[in-house]
Amino acid sequence: MVLLASMGVSDLAAARAQQVQAQSVEAQANEAKALLKIIAPDGLEALRETVAALAGVDTSRVELKADPDETRAARDAAEQRRREAAQTIRTAEPARAQADEAFIKAETVLARLQTRDEQVVAILGPVDEREVRGRGLAARLAERDVALADAQRNFEERSAEALDLDAADATLRRVRSVEQAAATEIQQLRETSAGLNARITARSDEAVEEAWRETADALSAAETRVSAFEREVAVLTRLTQALEAARSGARDLYLKPVMSELRPLLGLLFDDVTITFDDRTLLPQTIVRAGLQEDVDRLSGGMREQLSVLTRLAFARLLARDGRPAPVILDDALVYSDDDRIERMFDALHRQARDQQIIVFSCRQRAFQSLGGNVLQMTDWQP
Repeated sequence: MVLLASMGVSDLAAARAQQVQAQSVEAQANEAKALLKIIAPDGLEALRETVAALAGVDTSRVELKADPDETRAARDAAEQRRREAAQTIRTAEPARAQADEAFIKAETVLARLQTRDEQVVAILGPVDEREVRGRGLAARLAERDVALADAQRNFEERSAEALDLDAADATLRRVRSVEQAAATEIQQLRETSAGLNARITARSDEAVEEAWRETADALSAAETRVSAFEREVAVLTRLTQALEAARSGARDLYLKPVMSELRPLLGLLFDDVTITFDDRTLLPQTIVRAGLQEDVDRLSGGMREQLSVLTRLAFARLLARDGRPAPVILDDALVYSDDDRIERMFDALHRQARDQQIIVFSCRQRAFQSLGGNVLQMTDWQP
């Protein structure tokens, strides 16, 4: 490999290709030399001198003793030979230049090949010793391969046993950060301890024990007050529970008869309707119809008015049964009711009018014509 590298090739095939190229260049150089020898047998310089001598002949000074026609023919023949010689020189000049260049390249390649051959001989030794030397080199190469395999295996084993440098570095940084944090905390604790010691020293002369006793007495008094407050809270809690129970009982006592009187009245106007009352105001709060609960405030004006009238009739019925009858006065009521509902309300009024007095004032004479009952008339007052 060292020999091939010194020759400038990568392998033996490239070296052989380079040798073939050198032989081709040498053949081209020999061919150019043969062509030049045919054109100029005495050499290129002799041919140039002949051409120069012929070009310098002055034909005007030559005495023509011969026949002019023969002379002209000889001159023309000489001129023709001169032109052919000049043409031959011009034709041979590129071939000569190419031959010179090829010759130089061939000599260069030959010198390089000779040098490499000498290097090969120096490396491989004499021909009769090369086989023995080759076997020795092959044995050394085998030994080196075995040593390389052992070294590679040893490297892999050591690499597997070696510590992970990244993990070790991360662990080292973590330990250092923990150490730094601990050192910082120790310094802070030292400063805090020094401050506390200074405060203890400063207050050692300020009757700390007396202040502690006063604080303990204040704590005892505060605990006594807390116990009193706890007892008061317990009493108030029981009182609240009793009031809630009493209010619930009163509500049931109050609302149960009202609902008993109101339920048949509701049946005259609505199908499957129940009313719930507010625990605090004791006023209608929600109704349930067709399984749906609705707030009274969200009902239509006519329905709220009808519920109000029916509730007043139920309360009046309770007062009458309790021996305290009171008239029910409706002033311009039922203004939002439709024809069907207003007739049902008239039926409810007549039902309640059997046991108590109901007075209805209205400006809607046509709407209340079907109410019935005793119609009051305006008469002149007479003293």
